[in-house]
Amino acid sequence: MRVPLLPRLKAHGVATILEKIKTEAPSARESIDRLSEYAALKTSAPSGGTRADSVAVNITAELRRIAQNAGFPITNTQATRAQFDQDAAIYLGQLEELRTGEALRDDVWAFMTTVLAPDIVAWRFTDKNRERVARFAGGVRNAFQRLWVRGTLLDRGEGHAYRWELLKQLTEDAMVQIFERASIGGNPPLAIAIAEGWLDTAAKIGRGPMEDVMRSATKLLRVKNQITDLGYLTPEELKLVVSNTFNTAAHVLINTVEPELVTCKSAS
Repeated sequence: MRVPLLPRLKAHGVATILEKIKTEAPSARESIDRLSEYAALKTSAPSGGTRADSVAVNITAELRRIAQNAGFPITNTQATRAQFDQDAAIYLGQLEELRTGEALRDDVWAFMTTVLAPDIVAWRFTDKNRERVARFAGGVRNAFQRLWVRGTLLDRGEGHAYRWELLKQLTEDAMVQIFERASIGGNPPLAIAIAEGWLDTAAKIGRGPMEDVMRSATKLLRVKNQITDLGYLTPEELKLVVSNTFNTAAHVLINTVEPELVTCKSAS
């Protein structure tokens, strides 16, 4: 089977296009118009497959439909944005066309966000300056690439009764702690184990304190990972290490918060 070679956009192209749309809201023009307008900035692999601009066009067309179902472009709330992230991650995680080395390239995602669907990115994120650029440029913060990584790694498998539970249950803060930390997000077994650990701990203590617990647990696990590569542990060993770390983080938090509450009550 010939590998579909997706269109790419280098950093210079991202900067050029963002400078052009800086003073205006990105419009929802037809993808074919965008392809023609920015043809000079587009690149692709010189060999190893078949150029497939249409694949990128079709992917972003479906992402637009998903965004519209979530409320784009009229409604923009935390709930609608979360719905888009969840549905788009599930969609991207199942795409056969992205199960090649092409999807690992930052410039492929930069093309889709900057050329084909900048209006969706602008709706999903209202970041300014450097943060705004990161949502268009390829990398862990790219508006679509981040969702593909989540959908790929947090998929429990087609035959699992709760296949997408991790994607549906983890908060955005939890996702950031996992996937924007190179030592965690770049280590699939560890990333999955932490996601499962978050879910198990939230079931025990509730979702309320999980932001603090997650941040503490990930710090501890990153230190442990520097000493011993946790990715080389067996699944059972890794699960135990992660579970113990979350238990420690939760125990410390609860023992810290409760005395403070007692002190406050006594003072009042």
